[in-house]
Amino acid sequence: MRTNEIAIWLVEDDREYQASFLEVIQASGDIVCQATFGSVEALQGGMDDCPTPDVVLMDIGLPGLGGIQGVRWLKERQPDVPVVMITVQDSSSVILEAFRAGASGYILKDTSSSRIQAAIREAAVGGTLMPAPVAEKVLGLLGGQASSSEFGLTRREKEVLALMADGLPHALIGERLFISNHTVDNHLRSIYRKLHVHSGIQAVAKALRAGIV
Repeated sequence: MRTNEIAIWLVEDDREYQASFLEVIQASGDIVCQATFGSVEALQGGMDDCPTPDVVLMDIGLPGLGGIQGVRWLKERQPDVPVVMITVQDSSSVILEAFRAGASGYILKDTSSSRIQAAIREAAVGGTLMPAPVAEKVLGLLGGQASSSEFGLTRREKEVLALMADGLPHALIGERLFISNHTVDNHLRSIYRKLHVHSGIQAVAKALRAGIV
């Protein structure tokens, strides 16, 4: 694999969709599929034989353990790998559950090829994939208010969160704040720890709910 390529795993039980998705990947020019799994159980049994990917795409409606439990299990073992959920319906409650489990975003199965490719590239550089209308629905489901004083976030951490809320990937956050990607990652780890979350989208949702950004 070339160094500028994005490696993904696809966890999808529908063979027809698997085939169509692989066509989208092959046409991208910079994304490669390292492995496909038909279930979470297959992922559990086969992931140790595969190099760590840059992004995992996982169907929410998998048979057996299911995508929600799958992303939760995977994030416990590979917390730094973004997981993008694939779904057939735009259900706010299901999407919220996925984000709570640690997903970085979602795409609909009928999304255009160019948008699928763009979503993978965005996830690979740390972007969050939550369109504004969905974010509003998710925040509405979360409800309530949280006090920001208890979190103890620094000024710089709040700046990072604000840029994340604007949808900027990690690399652009570093450029905007004149800091290295390594420093951005350090801020993110501190933010996740202070907010008691496991992904960027969870951090942004909690920060918005608390009025931090």
